[in-house]
Amino acid sequence: MSQQIHAIVETTWRQHIGLPPEWTTEQINSFLTTETATICTEIERRTVAGQQQALAQWAKATGREPDYLTTVGLINNLRNQVTEAVLTEALYEKIPVAPETPADSEPKTAVAVSASPDRWRDPATRTPEPDPDLDALADQLLPHRSTLVRVMAAHLLQTMREDGEPLPGEVNDPRSASFINRLEQGMRADRLPLDGPGALAAN
Repeated sequence: MSQQIHAIVETTWRQHIGLPPEWTTEQINSFLTTETATICTEIERRTVAGQQQALAQWAKATGREPDYLTTVGLINNLRNQVTEAVLTEALYEKIPVAPETPADSEPKTAVAVSASPDRWRDPATRTPEPDPDLDALADQLLPHRSTLVRVMAAHLLQTMREDGEPLPGEVNDPRSASFINRLEQGMRADRLPLDGPGALAAN
């Protein structure tokens, strides 16, 4: 799993959080390696700490002790949940957002830094912070996806609104399929995890 975590750490820092431009390649590599090790250690610590509770809760709910396969499944589910939580705390919450606009100032215009329809993938050219209702819409359209997927979905929705494209209104909206396909194609091109850390397979 450490290689997959390292890929997420590197992509998030390079493309979404940002690294000091004066750092050398050696400094960047050292930093990313340290960050990955810290995250992996915390994932392992929380997983080990929560295993007995997870197994005890299952036994209490079912009235029987879990067999081997059930135990493995419960521990894997716990690890996935822990991985999502740790990555959110250590990475996704560090993705910069624009400061809130004061109530008495001019409202945000719909003009973005770039006219490219793919600007939602680039922090340097997209509108820094999606409209609040689009954050909520991303959560509604993708309720079971990772934090990173929903963040990128909100940026894509913001770009679509600025370009006058129709937005999907709900999960069953026919436009949802093409929206999700566009989101996943962009994230795949940027080597971002489509299904969040919950889909990672342990190595």
